[in-house]
Amino acid sequence: MIKVAFCDDEAKILEDFSVKIKSEFEKLSCEIDLYTTKNSIELLEYLKNYTVDILFLDIDMPTISGMEIAQTLLNSEIKTRLVFVTGQDALVYKSFKYHPFGFIRKTYFDEEISGVVKSLVEEMQKSSDTFLFKTNDGFNRIKLRDILYFESESNYINLHTKESVYKFRSTVSAIEKELSTKGFIRIHKGFLVNQEHIFSVKSENVVLSNNAVLPIGRTNRDVIKARIMRYMR
Repeated sequence: MIKVAFCDDEAKILEDFSVKIKSEFEKLSCEIDLYTTKNSIELLEYLKNYTVDILFLDIDMPTISGMEIAQTLLNSEIKTRLVFVTGQDALVYKSFKYHPFGFIRKTYFDEEISGVVKSLVEEMQKSSDTFLFKTNDGFNRIKLRDILYFESESNYINLHTKESVYKFRSTVSAIEKELSTKGFIRIHKGFLVNQEHIFSVKSENVVLSNNAVLPIGRTNRDVIKARIMRYMR
């Protein structure tokens, strides 16, 4: 069940767009729990008490604007994918700093909602993917999005996250075979990296989101860099 919220101060738009949002998720065989409100203050109270996976939010609203709500989310520990819905195209550019997942223009809602929902579902499926491995302490399961990179150490692998390092017996080649279609790339014989965490690409190395610097192997270096750059676009 995907938790979705939609806030727009215009009752007619709230009603019509809610039906279309539900329809698009149903087309992808996704069941959603949709909360709707015309009141931005009520929305903030709801977000404090309930976890919301996706928030469709009108930018231009009285009392508290969509951008003010977005700023509140940015400053809090509330994690939700934000999609701005707006009737004023010029406001789109001002909202970039809030890192929204996407935008839907009200005048083109029917044309744009399908692509946005499809991307949202694909992103959520990706973020829910996990990697299962066994250490001396037993089995562990970690979300792929939380993995920075795998590092080879003799007959073992060091799995790096921002908070911890896990050591288990395996090979980079075996893990690459399992995760190559999940956004992981072999940049070196000893390193398999989550492309989502690559911050920048240098001539001979990559810099990750935690500032770790990892080497790019000499073999196929240009091919590896080109693949990373395509992903980062």
